[in-house]
Amino acid sequence: MPPILKELVCGLTTPRTLPGNSTSNRYLPTVLLYDDAGLDYFDRITYLPEYYLTDCEIEILRTHIEAIVAEIPSNTDVIELGCGSLRKTELLLDALNRERTGVTYYAIDVMPRPLHESMAKLAPRFANISFCALCGTYDEVLPRLGKSARPKTVLWLGSSIGNLHTPDAVEFFTKISQNVMTANDAILIGMDKQKPTDVIMHAYHDSLGITAKFELNILPHINQLVADYVIQQSGSNSKDAVNNLLDMENFRYVGVYDEKIGRHDAFLEACEDVVVRWPCGIAAQVKDICGSDEDVTIKRGDRLYVESAYKYSDSAAEVLAQATGLTFSATWISSRDYYMLNMFRKPQAAMTHVPLPLPVSFNKWS
Repeated sequence: MPPILKELVCGLTTPRTLPGNSTSNRYLPTVLLYDDAGLDYFDRITYLPEYYLTDCEIEILRTHIEAIVAEIPSNTDVIELGCGSLRKTELLLDALNRERTGVTYYAIDVMPRPLHESMAKLAPRFANISFCALCGTYDEVLPRLGKSARPKTVLWLGSSIGNLHTPDAVEFFTKISQNVMTANDAILIGMDKQKPTDVIMHAYHDSLGITAKFELNILPHINQLVADYVIQQSGSNSKDAVNNLLDMENFRYVGVYDEKIGRHDAFLEACEDVVVRWPCGIAAQVKDICGSDEDVTIKRGDRLYVESAYKYSDSAAEVLAQATGLTFSATWISSRDYYMLNMFRKPQAAMTHVPLPLPVSFNKWS
């Protein structure tokens, strides 16, 4: 069974508790939000007036582009993690095309269609930049890029770091530092700041309901993956015999913001009792994974955890640097004080740092 389906089985059979919470929930693999339909929904979200994150990041790039480009030398590799539609990156590439030479831009994403569509639109416009699309997970792609002796600037925009719980964010940051970056290489990270609860809740509960559609879209994606795998195992060519694992009509999107932690959590809540029945073609594998192939009952009102979005204090960048051994070198903040772009560098000499006990969120660390 593919790892992503193993994670799905574990998530539906083994509830877990989020950091800082006492309630246990079954969970769905967050990465399954991003099939082609999910990416289309998310792109629509970034244009919504309630979703301030994209507008704030674009404003920072437009306002401070000269200062940001000054931190990126010629003859360098610019590596973007999860490039999406490249709408924000276009601003940086335009400036690099004018001000620098010898730049190679690497766009990394797990979905081939949007990756190649975006690159095909941008590459012809910037003659001074070489473009390379890399389709795969970070673990698959980044070690290859780390072998280059050229200077590197890693881009991690959109406050994607906020989707990781604190220990996972520190681990991911450290892995990039160790496996990709050499001395004085940089990483530029978008980080959404803490702000009034109503602003955050509106951002994730838009008036058009696009966010709800985005979150619920994970269910048909799961059904498709399971059906494809069952068919592959059986050798059949028909999906008609494979019932849906989770029907979208039985769930609704619920978002909760914990002001103390500074984290928005997205759930799918059961509107009625739901019974998950494992297809016969994978029941034995399910039993091997979790010890039982019995049906899973999700009671009305029970919630399936989907994803989190952490919001950060002013000191979060310094704390993150301290936890990972990188140097916090620059910050640029949006005019409404909603959002920040932070740049970190790998020190010239290896620094010995003692990892601190990890808190629930970076703002707890000072």
